[in-house]
Amino acid sequence: MEKILVIAGREFRAAVLNKAFLVSLILMPVLILISSNASSIAQGWKSQKARSIAIIDRTPGIGVEAVPTLRLLRERELGQGAPAEKSRSDTTENGGLPGGQLALLEFESITPPADPAEALKLRYDLGRRVAAGELAAFFDIGPAALETNPQPTGEASVTYYTDKALDRDILLGVGVKLMTIVQLQRTATQNPLLLMRKERRYSPAEIVGLVEAAGKTASKGLIQRDLPTLSESGAVLEGKEVQSGLRPLVPIFAAIFLFMIVLIGAQPQLQGVIEEKMNRIGEVLLGSATSFQLLCGKLLGMTGTGLVLSMVYVGGGLMAARHWNLAGDLRWDLPAWFFLFQGLALLLFGSLFIAVGSACSDMKQAQTLLMPVSISLSIPLMFLLPVMEDPTGSLARSLSFIPLATPTVMLCRLAAAPNLPLWEPILGAFLVLVTTVGAIWVAGRIFRIGFLTTGKAPSLMELYRWIFSRS
Repeated sequence: MEKILVIAGREFRAAVLNKAFLVSLILMPVLILISSNASSIAQGWKSQKARSIAIIDRTPGIGVEAVPTLRLLRERELGQGAPAEKSRSDTTENGGLPGGQLALLEFESITPPADPAEALKLRYDLGRRVAAGELAAFFDIGPAALETNPQPTGEASVTYYTDKALDRDILLGVGVKLMTIVQLQRTATQNPLLLMRKERRYSPAEIVGLVEAAGKTASKGLIQRDLPTLSESGAVLEGKEVQSGLRPLVPIFAAIFLFMIVLIGAQPQLQGVIEEKMNRIGEVLLGSATSFQLLCGKLLGMTGTGLVLSMVYVGGGLMAARHWNLAGDLRWDLPAWFFLFQGLALLLFGSLFIAVGSACSDMKQAQTLLMPVSISLSIPLMFLLPVMEDPTGSLARSLSFIPLATPTVMLCRLAAAPNLPLWEPILGAFLVLVTTVGAIWVAGRIFRIGFLTTGKAPSLMELYRWIFSRS
């Protein structure tokens, strides 16, 4: 045991004091910070030039009055009715996207011809203007958009024409608001207060008022709470209100973070074992310790390195959450479960990575044998969304008891379902521990022979003989 701890300490110091480790320790939070703010950074690089949107309104009568309504909404975004040009110049000086999604958009109303062929020719001409850059896009409001029981003609209420794969400002800023305007005008015929109007339609100012009133009350209309609980005296206590949108992100973030730490911790061990084989250092090491002691020492050193990384990042994340008043949505037991399954994952997959490294003489050979291990580590990530949506379902429960998937899936379930029965994570941890012992035994048998073997990578039959040979 003393030799195992000596080797583990040497591997741990070699990894932690490595410049690459220190650089990655600093670089990863920076990359996470940049990626989380990439959208806002990209907004600052977007063009501040005004763009034109054409809107064809083919509804009967005065139409839905989309253009004047959108213009009024834009004025409200730019400063609660302030002049458009003044507000635009004031906000663009501060950088970023000024005002809102409508701030840099101009709207052009197009009167469609009655003849269908001419209307199609009009849409073609508008499409040429979009391709030439004169228009950013154009919308077509169909003639049946205001019918409460439209005929199944297959024509959409609103059609969006563009040559871009995605333009969020237009799709969300104009498209969603335009659908809201059409929906409100469609229901206007059912409003008895509008019976005296010739055209039973809302005015643009009324639509803006309705949209603003709905926006002000939407955030207060729905809140999320934990389940009610019983106090020690037996009184029913109301569930705690969820204060932020952080909770849905915790299961995904925890599982992906576990995956990243395993890769960061195991990959250097794989390369280190191969380098020791190529440089004949392994022969010297085996003169001082057995192959099993050497394997266990390397594995413990790698696990310690990964746990140090986890402690630094998890600790920093908890302090950041507390600073921004988000810690209320995090349960106290989650860090403990995270470190447990992180350690088990490092031991399990680390033993497999070391076994692959000991069986190969260079990284090119290792890539072939490493493929099944990498796939088994990555596949659970594909099921994170259905597991998070139904953490107590049969799919999530079944996956969480497959040892190679248990650390990732069980951690996601624990973060998504606070009332998960305690026996499930304990049983999952036990299954992973048993599998880890078996993996270490297999890795030790491969390591015993492969660490001193050079040349081509062994075949599956050769690996089988190495594992079950009696020598």
